[in-house]
Amino acid sequence: MELKNKVVLVTGSSQGIGAETALLFAKEGANVVVTYNSNRKKAENIFKECKKCKDAFLVKLNVDDEKSIKECVEKVVDKFGTIDILVNNAGVLVWKNLMEHSNKDIDFQINTNLVGLIKMTKTVLPFMKGQNKAGIKNSTNIFEKSKTVGMIINIASAAGKRAANENYSTYCASKFGVRGFTQALALELPKGIKTFAVNPGMTATQMTDFEGTSPRKVAEIIVNTAREKYKIQNGGDIDIWKHVVESKPADVYYTAKKKIGEIFGGEK
Repeated sequence: MELKNKVVLVTGSSQGIGAETALLFAKEGANVVVTYNSNRKKAENIFKECKKCKDAFLVKLNVDDEKSIKECVEKVVDKFGTIDILVNNAGVLVWKNLMEHSNKDIDFQINTNLVGLIKMTKTVLPFMKGQNKAGIKNSTNIFEKSKTVGMIINIASAAGKRAANENYSTYCASKFGVRGFTQALALELPKGIKTFAVNPGMTATQMTDFEGTSPRKVAEIIVNTAREKYKIQNGGDIDIWKHVVESKPADVYYTAKKKIGEIFGGEK
């Protein structure tokens, strides 16, 4: 998919993977929508950097709030007329044993990581090019080739694939849900719109006390996914560790690989 002049909305793009993803899309010539929930200052810095490369837009977004989702999408469409690529990146993690979770902790993770992602996708879809005006037209052949005019990239996790571990059972459940949603959605989407699940392992963000793979490297895989660089069927998985952690065994990627092996199960 050609990225130049495309409109790319990245949820949770004030820091971490989302911020790096927004910056890389802007450098590719895309019009990037930078979103934030609480940290406007960081988001403004990312927005300014994106603006140096191409047109950009800064919008407040809480994916746990239906009104916020609706207002965000309306503002983006008012400005750009369409949304070509949606990167559902916003996510949260509560590091606790399930018995130590409050119901609020559970709701926070499920509503942000899964329910909010689904609602965000549903709200954006009618404004993607290639969308049938009468609604989603079923396409049961996920291998069918056609020109891609829209894309949804859902940031799932190794924790949602093969890496269930203690102290984040609710998080794992939400990320397994993201992958299931992605696979089912691929069967419903019009031929010109594709969706993929990108699965990071241990990534050096605030969520992991900055241990693991560089978020910049993860962002590169996300952008390459939008370019359709990888031969993955519609609805399929792009596993970050297959593309990144083997590259420099003497530096931080070796540490990330080891951590993935200990925590997520990893892959050779």
